[in-house]
Amino acid sequence: MGRPTPLAFFLICGLLDFVVGVIKWHSVTAGLGAIIGGLPLTAVLYFLFSALGKSSHGSDSPRT
Repeated sequence: MGRPTPLAFFLICGLLDFVVGVIKWHSVTAGLGAIIGGLPLTAVLYFLFSALGKSSHGSDSPRT
């Protein structure tokens, strides 16, 4: 199973941010604010996960 594309990763995280914002603050505006506020953390998580994925699969030893 492959990794999700960057667009899919950001859409999934944005949807989760929206749901959490709506549940926590009970308004659609707060959900949209949570998406905007969550973008920097989403970007950090994406780059962290992509770096970890490359380092574990980029070694010369065969995968078992």
